[in-house]
Amino acid sequence: MRYFLLLLFWLALPASAQLVVLQYHHVSEQTPAVTSVTPAQFEQHLELIEQLKLPVVDLVEALEKIDNGDALQEGAVAISFDDAYTSIYQHALPALEKRGWPFVVFVNTGAVDGGHQGVMSWKQLRDLQSRGAVLANHTVDHPYLLQTPTEVTLDDWLQQQIGEAQQRLKAEVGDAPKLLAYPYGEFNLEMTTWLAKHGYKAFGQQSGPIGAQSHPQALPRFPASGVYANTDTLATKLKTLPLPVGAEQLLSPVLTDNPPTLTLRFNRGAVAAAPFQCFASGQGAIDTQQRQDGADTLIRAQAQSAIGGGRFRYNCTAASRQRPGWHYWYSQVWINTSVMPR
Repeated sequence: MRYFLLLLFWLALPASAQLVVLQYHHVSEQTPAVTSVTPAQFEQHLELIEQLKLPVVDLVEALEKIDNGDALQEGAVAISFDDAYTSIYQHALPALEKRGWPFVVFVNTGAVDGGHQGVMSWKQLRDLQSRGAVLANHTVDHPYLLQTPTEVTLDDWLQQQIGEAQQRLKAEVGDAPKLLAYPYGEFNLEMTTWLAKHGYKAFGQQSGPIGAQSHPQALPRFPASGVYANTDTLATKLKTLPLPVGAEQLLSPVLTDNPPTLTLRFNRGAVAAAPFQCFASGQGAIDTQQRQDGADTLIRAQAQSAIGGGRFRYNCTAASRQRPGWHYWYSQVWINTSVMPR
């Protein structure tokens, strides 16, 4: 009876306490394919969102609602861009503006100040803001934040890269929310503590939807460029549900053992799903063990062998039994700091 009542309680929670954030860089046919979608592909993505009848929401407002325990519209989607490339202004803005859809651009301010080729000017960014964009923080220089210079403390390093970028945004565009996109999606637990202390929310590049229990300084986004631009796989990602894994379970992404082990715990009454399967970058399906521990479900996953490269992920998914066509999704990023460049 207790389990039944608990299940009813969780099913009564608003199904719309979830948010999918898409991440883009270039919208161009002339830029590196790995971080690009063509204008035609971008249009296809927007048409897909329309076909699925998913609401596109303001990211800042959506995060505030999640913080306050308020419901979002079911299937809410937010759109974000990193690096303030001119192709966003040229190709993404018209497509979004004609639909009246809000979006966020994460700006590395040093590139704008330096007039880097292919990056928007402050004038263009202010125009973008006036036409529906939110401008947010992507550091000053887009560094590997984990590579703290030996001559400075972590506090000074983050103030130089994040604090000063926030000051430049405020000086050039006025109001700028304290939202950060980690360059390359890289961070450690010490950085999340610093950001929380200074009032920032932050996004990585691990995939998955945001839920009420997501860590505010390690929020996921779905990359939608390059190999991730396929509309069939994107449709699956747009219909995902967050696992109720508490923020206190966040693991350090900095690799110590290879292959690493991922462990997750969540209330089994909160998730009506088929068995979970986890996948590792470059290895596909990996050993995934699932068992019950009282009222909780425990998942343990580990790749079969060491994984190469500087960054990789474990993605764990399961089909929802309550919402046909939807999947639960949780992602853990791992960073091998001995590999440079990454």
